[in-house]
Formats: sequence, C-alpha cells, structure tokens
Amino acid sequence: MELPQQPSQVHLTARNLRGIAHPLRVQILTSLRTEGPATATTLAHRLDQNTGATSYHLRQLAEYGFITEAPSRGGRRERWWQAAHANTVVPDDEVLDGSEGLGIAYLQALGRVWSDAMTAAIEATPSLTPEWRDAQDFGDYALTLSAADAKELTAEIHALLRRRTSAAADAAGAGERPQDAARVSFQFQLFPISEDRHVTQTTDME
Repeated sequence: MELPQQPSQVHLTARNLRGIAHPLRVQILTSLRTEGPATATTLAHRLDQNTGATSYHLRQLAEYGFITEAPSRGGRRERWWQAAHANTVVPDDEVLDGSEGLGIAYLQALGRVWSDAMTAAIEATPSLTPEWRDAQDFGDYALTLSAADAKELTAEIHALLRRRTSAAADAAGAGERPQDAARVSFQFQLFPISEDRHVTQTTDME
C-alpha cells in the first residue's frame, strides 16, 4: 500500500491540543497514518465505532489541521481523509503545564490507546505463526539513571528506530519487502517510578 507524502511532524500547541486530546481522535489519526486514507464509514468499521462518532471526530481533527481531505476513490461521493503529518511531537513543558490540562489529557489518551493496542496483541498471540510468536516481545527494564542519562538513552532508541523506519521505506520503495514482512508497532515509555517520581536536589552538609 502506498501512503501519501506528508510533512514529517506536527508540534502540539495550546491551541491544536484541543483537536487531539481524545482517545478516539488519537486512534483515528493513527489509523490514517498507518492504514492510509479512509472514509468515516471505513474508520467506523476499523475502530468498531458508529459512523456518526467518526464523522464528528474527523471534522474536529480537520479543523485543527491534523488531517486533510484526500482525493475521492473510484468516483465514490463519500469524503476521504488523510493524515496531514507523519508523526506528532509531544507537548513541551509550557504546554504540559497549561491551566486547562489539555497536555496531560493528550498523554492520557495516548496511554489508553497504547494500552488497548498491547492488550489486543496479547489476546491475538495464539493466532500468530510460531515465527512471529517468537519475534513478538513484551518486557521492561528497571534502571537507575540521571535525567541526562535517561534523555540520552531515549535519543539513542529514537535514532535506531528512525534508521529502521528509513531502511524499511527504502526497501518497500524498491519492491524488496520480504515475503513474511508485517507492519509492527514498537512502543516504549521511559519515566521515573514510584517514590522516585518527585526527585529533589539535596545539598551535602559538612
């Protein structure tokens, strides 16, 4: 499937957060980015929603610039939609600290969508081939890092994933996709845990 060309990123602001801080809108936008252009009816089927709900949320995503109309397919009169960007940049500190709490609402929506996706993958595990069951992975690591070390680790992981994404796109463009290739979702989160969530600086006393 050939996806339309998109500007690489959209930066979240206090204004456009109003258009995305909702779990179903995150799902719709993700679907348009990964599955390609769709109508409200198609998205309703993909996401197990009614067409009225998907139509409303599509209009909101369009109003705030996250999606645009796509050319109609096969002469059909339904409206087709496509993602306007390839990915979304998480809000910066100023936006996250906003009085309306939209930054946190957006992160909560992401968390819910990602959690649902992982649950669905777990439930589908028995249907996987032995090769894909062996390749699938769920795990976590507990590390002790400074904030600077944590940021460096995150940057390294992002760089690796960008290289993989670019290589996969090049292979697909050259018609070299392996026969057993499948689209995969790689999720990772890095955050302080339990009692270390509110780390404060201390001063040594002589």
